[in-house]
Amino acid sequence: MSTVTDDQVRDPVFTSPGTPAGRLMRSYWQPVLQSKDLAPATVQPLTVMSEQFTLYRGEDGIARVMAPRCAHRLTVLSVGTVEGSSLRCMFHGWKFGGDGRCVEAPGESDRLVARAAVRAYPTWEAHGLIFTYLGEGEPPPFPDLDGFSRRHGRDLTAAPTVETETYLRRCNFFTNVENGLDHAHVPFTHRLSADPTRTKTGFDPSAAHQEPIEVTREVTTIRVRERSGDSPYQATFLMPNALHLIVGIRSGVMEQFAWRVPIDDETHRSFAIVGRHVPRSPAPTHMVGGAEVDSDWLPADECAELILNGEKRLLDFVEHPHLVNIEDHVAQVGMGRLADRTNELLAESDKGVVQIRRMWRSQLDALVRDEPLNRKPW
Repeated sequence: MSTVTDDQVRDPVFTSPGTPAGRLMRSYWQPVLQSKDLAPATVQPLTVMSEQFTLYRGEDGIARVMAPRCAHRLTVLSVGTVEGSSLRCMFHGWKFGGDGRCVEAPGESDRLVARAAVRAYPTWEAHGLIFTYLGEGEPPPFPDLDGFSRRHGRDLTAAPTVETETYLRRCNFFTNVENGLDHAHVPFTHRLSADPTRTKTGFDPSAAHQEPIEVTREVTTIRVRERSGDSPYQATFLMPNALHLIVGIRSGVMEQFAWRVPIDDETHRSFAIVGRHVPRSPAPTHMVGGAEVDSDWLPADECAELILNGEKRLLDFVEHPHLVNIEDHVAQVGMGRLADRTNELLAESDKGVVQIRRMWRSQLDALVRDEPLNRKPW
């Protein structure tokens, strides 16, 4: 176990093994891959929260997560071979079942086979994402995403289109978590994606309209809504690193569940389930997106790096299909890959961000005192 510094005890940004925030994050289900990216009988390495794992899908179609190395001579299992529901190590042929127990070790005794094992982790697939539980003990019930959607005026299962999206962002996950309730950034950070004609007409800051918001905090959720207007906008932070978003788009209303999952302390990947609903009433236009682009365009994170390095401008990517992601990436990574918040000057518009920090601090304090975590289902 790594040594934990005093600064890390109550700081949510550090999630490597042995840190309080890492323990807390591992106590919830976390998405690790889109289902479509793991074909049957394939295996690959996986890094989550600075820790390595093995991810494979058996010939039975079930996705499984287990320890990164073979119990025998510790070579990586991600270069092994899938056989049925098991995984065979390429070094000496030891084979491990989906529960992590050794089922075959060529040339070795039955007694040795019976005591050889690697750790296996619970997995769950829902709406096109593979989730895993990396904590100790029994996992909590998987969140009722469909029920949460219906309780908030939508029905994810009834949406005409439901798909998954993912992107890489080169900064700490908590910067993106906080951004989910930072409503004040929208008219400025996303001024180009909201109205590309501003490349010619320019942008008048005095004309940027920002609806007043109200913030509601419950046990493990924080909700931000606009106080007035016809917008369906509603952003709900879901402890510890998820966001439920309802927002108007040109084609109607979009609903999204998104998780910001650390790869390490300076990089994370976002996974989202996106439902696009037939509009029930006129809604204002917003552009929302973020998936990686399979086209001639560079991925959004690479575009943003060029901008941050001074080699390109945002205007150079105004036609990019995921300009909104580039805008967010530039703003968030521009704070630093591991942002130093000691010199921030927080304002009235940051009350959603403040509430996220307070909720996290409360949970971390309870964890450090060895009190039971409140993992109240959404």
